[in-house]
Amino acid sequence: MTRFLAASDVMTVKEAWWMYLLGGLVTLFIIAGSLFFAYKAYKRAKELEMPKEDLKKTIISSVSFSILPSIGIFIGVITMAGLLGVPLPWIRLSVLGALHYELMAVSVAAEGVSVSALTVENFVTIAFVMTIAIIWGAIFALFFFKKYQEKVIDKVKPNDKKSFANLIFQSVFIGMIAAYFGDAFAKMINYEVREVVDGAYTGVILDRTTYVPLIVFVSSFIFMAFFDYLVVKKNQKWLENFQLSLSMILGMAIAVFFGLGGIY
Repeated sequence: MTRFLAASDVMTVKEAWWMYLLGGLVTLFIIAGSLFFAYKAYKRAKELEMPKEDLKKTIISSVSFSILPSIGIFIGVITMAGLLGVPLPWIRLSVLGALHYELMAVSVAAEGVSVSALTVENFVTIAFVMTIAIIWGAIFALFFFKKYQEKVIDKVKPNDKKSFANLIFQSVFIGMIAAYFGDAFAKMINYEVREVVDGAYTGVILDRTTYVPLIVFVSSFIFMAFFDYLVVKKNQKWLENFQLSLSMILGMAIAVFFGLGGIY
């Protein structure tokens, strides 16, 4: 029989010291790996006698291209911390995956756990949903990517928009966007939300309708289109790696604006 825990008991699990220790070890491992490959790349560049000015520009651009996208990731950690604590979102968003995927996984798992209070079992279920589906890309890359690269990727022409690889990517991306739009549109009609107090469900079911998700969706779409226009038509290539992060941050800002106005 499932044992329902008090909010304080759940907090001792999701905010446990060993979870923070695990997060620290994972972060140190990632930083060490990044520094190792950065050193190897710098050493190789010196062997190729690349100009110092080019090396300096490369380092500066790499650092800048890492900082801004990380802002969106940090916001995602804060967003999920209310339900899951800090360590789990920190670990997940520090390794692999994407902010939009993790938020969707948490939302689906939380809605699927039909309980009146958050339990350790439900916390583990949500963590399982966040992790199990994302590991297969890494496993595939570890064992099969070299052969896949030789037989598929190396044969794809860079500008071939009709290639199977481009078709798959575009189909998956459009499907993901359609799913987000459908979810936002559905909330215009009616949806149920469980009331949460101090990280625990109270058992109160609230019927709500809201236009905010759709407004944020459309706003983010407009921001993304605007940035794409600047990149393609105005040749602002530096924005290319920042488009998605900026659009997400601006969309989140709009959601916060509505929240401060008492609209949810």
